[in-house]
Amino acid sequence: MHLMIPHASALDDAARHAFGTLQLPHLRAHLARLTPAETWGGDAFSPHPPHHLAQAALRGQAAPSAAAWAVNEGAACAWARLTPVHLAVGTDGVDVLPPAALPLTADEAAQWQAVLEELWPVAEGWQWRALKDGHWALGHPGALDAPEFSAAASIERAAGRPIEPWLPQSRVLRRWQNEAQMLMHGHPLNAAREARGEHAINSVWMGDIGRAGRLMPDLVVDARLTAPMLNGDLAAWAEAWRQLDAGPLAQPLTSLTLCGERSAQRFTAQPLPWWTRLQRRWQAPEPAAVLEAL
Repeated sequence: MHLMIPHASALDDAARHAFGTLQLPHLRAHLARLTPAETWGGDAFSPHPPHHLAQAALRGQAAPSAAAWAVNEGAACAWARLTPVHLAVGTDGVDVLPPAALPLTADEAAQWQAVLEELWPVAEGWQWRALKDGHWALGHPGALDAPEFSAAASIERAAGRPIEPWLPQSRVLRRWQNEAQMLMHGHPLNAAREARGEHAINSVWMGDIGRAGRLMPDLVVDARLTAPMLNGDLAAWAEAWRQLDAGPLAQPLTSLTLCGERSAQRFTAQPLPWWTRLQRRWQAPEPAAVLEAL
């Protein structure tokens, strides 16, 4: 099995400290046994997180298309991940609040979809699919194929951060975002949210755009670290790491890919001389050092 772990590390000191306190014996054992292989990414400001770049490479795609992978309905449509967001205006600029700050019930998500279908109507070929955590996949046979759309930043890059580095360069995407903001401004659904003491949904984020590539049947992506990392909950992130070590990482693996903010590193099982295997047993790389490099 090839196990991929997104958001396995982060660049800020708090995350590094949290990881340094963990005891992960199964991860350490795999790093001692497996050999470093391919590396993908290398830029913390790439619009695509490293685990998307790694999956695209493994699927033989030139660019990621995570929304299409989530839908998994073939290549008849291009798909975008559409995420309701709250843009918080402060003295230092505008931040995209993390997903945990904007809980949506299934009923409320359906109501917002009905509002947004004014911009992307089913009658004009748009297809909607509800994804987990209040996201949608928005598909169309031809309207999402512009080359510049593939450079739109993933919500996984923008969440919990200042918006400026991640704004779309495409004029079409900016126009759609502006039109969505006008639809949402002062909407009764937001009035009800604010009456409950919740953040208004004042914008949408469109990213992860593309068509599906071939499947990777032996690849297992365990994304349990993603939500706590995007939400800035390092205690939950550390607990998720413990669960990973006690669960999937306790199983035999032929390949392991660890993904940080800058890059993804794959480790594979390769035949080694007995003395190299013995040396690695006593000189295994420290997991914290491996992850800090990502």
